[in-house]
Amino acid sequence: MPREQSTRTESTSAQERVVRHGEGPLLALGAAGTGKTEALARRLVRLANEGIATERVLVLASNRAAARRLHERVEALLAGAHGVAGAYGELWIGTWEAIGERLLRDHSDAAGLDPFFDVLGPAERLAMLLDRLDDLPLRRHEIRGNPSGLLARLLERIDALKAAAVGPEAIEARAREEEASASDAPSKETAQREREFAELFTAHDRILAAAGSLDRGDIFLALNCLLTDRPDVCQEIATRFTHIMVDELEDTTPAQRSILAKLAKVNPNHLYALEGGGGKPDASPAGGDVVTLDNQFRDPPVRFWRCANERAQAQAVVREVERLLAEGTFPEAICVLIDEPAARGGPVAAAMEERGIPFHLAGPAALFQRPEVRDALAWLRVLADPADSAPAARALTRPPIELGPTDLARLTTISRRRKLDMVSAGEAALGSPQVPPEARERIQSFLKLYGEASAAMEERRADVFVRRLIERVGLRRQRLFAAEPEVAERLLGLSRLAELAAAWARREPHGSTRDFVRYLSAVAEAGVEPAGGEEPPSPGSVQGLGRAAARGMEFEHVFALGLEREDVTGRIGRPARTGLVFSRIERDGDTEIRPSSFYDAALAAAGVDEEAHEEELFGPAEGLHSTYRKLREEVLEASWKAGRELSEPRLDTAVDVNRAIARHLELLKLAALAQRPGEETMAEAIEAVNGLLRQVATPEQQAELDASPLDAYLLDSEREGDRRRKLIAARHEPSLEAFLPRRGDGGLSLSASDLDLYLTCPLKYKFARVFGIPQEPTINQRFGILIHNVLERFHKEKGEAEEDGLERLMDLFEAGWRRSGFGSSDDELQFRDRAREAMRRYWERESAGEGEPAWLERKFDFQIGPHHVRGRVDRVDRLPGGDHELIDYKTGERKSEADLESDLQLALYRLAAREAWGLEARTGSYYYVLDADKVVAPTRSDDAERVERTVLQVGEGILGQDFEPTPSPEVCGWCDYRLICPAAES
Repeated sequence: MPREQSTRTESTSAQERVVRHGEGPLLALGAAGTGKTEALARRLVRLANEGIATERVLVLASNRAAARRLHERVEALLAGAHGVAGAYGELWIGTWEAIGERLLRDHSDAAGLDPFFDVLGPAERLAMLLDRLDDLPLRRHEIRGNPSGLLARLLERIDALKAAAVGPEAIEARAREEEASASDAPSKETAQREREFAELFTAHDRILAAAGSLDRGDIFLALNCLLTDRPDVCQEIATRFTHIMVDELEDTTPAQRSILAKLAKVNPNHLYALEGGGGKPDASPAGGDVVTLDNQFRDPPVRFWRCANERAQAQAVVREVERLLAEGTFPEAICVLIDEPAARGGPVAAAMEERGIPFHLAGPAALFQRPEVRDALAWLRVLADPADSAPAARALTRPPIELGPTDLARLTTISRRRKLDMVSAGEAALGSPQVPPEARERIQSFLKLYGEASAAMEERRADVFVRRLIERVGLRRQRLFAAEPEVAERLLGLSRLAELAAAWARREPHGSTRDFVRYLSAVAEAGVEPAGGEEPPSPGSVQGLGRAAARGMEFEHVFALGLEREDVTGRIGRPARTGLVFSRIERDGDTEIRPSSFYDAALAAAGVDEEAHEEELFGPAEGLHSTYRKLREEVLEASWKAGRELSEPRLDTAVDVNRAIARHLELLKLAALAQRPGEETMAEAIEAVNGLLRQVATPEQQAELDASPLDAYLLDSEREGDRRRKLIAARHEPSLEAFLPRRGDGGLSLSASDLDLYLTCPLKYKFARVFGIPQEPTINQRFGILIHNVLERFHKEKGEAEEDGLERLMDLFEAGWRRSGFGSSDDELQFRDRAREAMRRYWERESAGEGEPAWLERKFDFQIGPHHVRGRVDRVDRLPGGDHELIDYKTGERKSEADLESDLQLALYRLAAREAWGLEARTGSYYYVLDADKVVAPTRSDDAERVERTVLQVGEGILGQDFEPTPSPEVCGWCDYRLICPAAES
């Protein structure tokens, strides 16, 4: 576990002033690591020793970790003072949320609250809003097919406003003023959107009140109102606690500080600990003294890493972690600080798993990145909706079914061609001669499990069903008997999922399991913190935490990653006692990234050099450290056995003792090899170390060393690494050959979207184009198809009388809207409103334009090397000077010319016009329909060469079946295949 300050016995004079402070207010001011928290703990113990009951001293902490640490430290000090653990009263040490909720329950009648009110977190509130989506005022907020994401962002804003003690009335009043003073349409629209947000804010609170619930922000607003409206209650609470102490005052909100101010007017015995460098902040208690703590207890040496990319950064962390573990550091004493752990922790988690290091990645959505939880979620989703293809594919390819990739490709082919969901396609595949017998057996096993679970799903409560599903599918059993160090971590993940189901069932006693699956999917999609209590600690694992989650915790070694980003380099504090690493990446693809100003300032202040880390395929030191850790366990077992035999000697005791000593010498050998300098080969290094060991080993011990397989294992590992490098360089998966988009002799059929998809992520290309996993079109895709069809018909049917052109365009749009099956939800109506305005502006621009459409939806097909490049251009305009312009309609976010500097699609279209049509088109443009803006893509002299090079490179990658994922938060957040992608797991 993280190391506490429990071993510290000495105090500085400044700490003693805090500990000995008597009546009245006091501010303890100091940087992180100067002992402020320790001083608060010692002061509480001093008060208890002087006869003040511990339940009359209130201590408030910023988060659960800080509160737990304070609680444990006070308990240890009190036990030492009284000689018996627990020989004291109740400790009122907790988070603001926990203490505030407890006080409200104690005074619920005075506050006008149901004494059994629930406090709901973001996940429960998101589910409540999604259930009432059609009733929410969201006409002016862009949903864009992702209501969960929009509502999660709006809930974050509501929470921030409540923390600042700002309610919907203030938002509404300000928006009315801005609307009245708006001088243009965009400003007026912004003000109206703010008014709508105020309505949503009010509706959110009304829904909570109707359910007899509060959110976390309501706790402090209600407590503020109670203290203001009921002076008697304020007097009772203020005098109930003779002393109030607040740790990390800098993390408090205006609403929380308002509570402190009200209580301090009645009882001024407040002591606040504040991180700062000097001066008396506004938040300090009025009229109080200030004690500055400047003796640094945590001042570890800081190293600065410049890593080539995220993978190199993850490898560097893991190498260092393995070294620390080899030296005896406990895993839980090591922490990796990651901004947005769920989105950016994947590379570190993957690198840890490669080296067999147990790693616990915490964070709001981290639970849903764990493989075992994603397996369970896949089964739940496909049971709730058999047409949901991605979870069906995961359930089929993961244990216990483990359908192979070629058989999955056959199954998805049946699904697409026969227009069946994946479950029905599985039933059809049982009679297909193309599916081999072994695959049919696996599919039959899947269908049997699916049938049994589907029947039980309708009959059982969500919590009972989830636990039964985990056991029936064998998810827990697979983990229980796996010889991996992270088994306990993964079992915790499954237990956490079952606890979430139980917590949901308590809140929704009449809800179905399908309702729970919808709730769980929405929470996972939005990335909000799931309900169900605090996530249990993970002993024996390296900790991966966000910066906020690490507040109040201490570790021996901390790695702070991502310090190239300005928006995440806030207060890191001093969470490390022994070693601290600040790390940044210097490249994202071909783009160079500058370090943040925080990193630059810290580097300049430290006056040291950066350490450079490049990406490695297989680092020999990593293997040696891993082997060292494994052998260390063997050495301990051998030592224990030899020690037992020394106490009860037998004839072969000397043999076991010599064997144990030989294992110790091998451990020494591994340590020497892992730290060897220079470019010495493994064989040369082994020979040199063996020569030194021969000088100290006895003949019996040398015989044990000669008989050991360690040297052969190390040399084989090095050769295996070379072999794996060669395999990666020339990887071949003939099993998927039949499913590649072949055309002609040895070539592929490729389009501009295929190229973009592969360049974005080769694994996504494999899922979409090779496996062809069916996906329901999103509302964005349906809308884009509608706009393309409407504009094509408009120009094709263009008549002589153009004065009625706008009316005809609108009629075409309305008819297309009806035929496309759009409804009347806010999301759909937003698209409709934007489209009607876009059609009007499109007509105006077309009426004033000089170009004349010469071809619409014109197809092309030409060859680059062995590959056929195909596609169609939305529109080709003939310009007055005789030139031609290629136009591609876009209904997504507008890009500038600078964004299109390296654009591939229009460069390919220009090459296609020349090769396929014999037409020189000098200009290519994107027409952003919803913005009524046409952006010309820059042309470069090497465009044709660039297109040809890209087509050949992509073709080579596909033919070589190189489908390695290229994860990034920006791309992965919108991917349809997240659930089945191994790169999205931790």
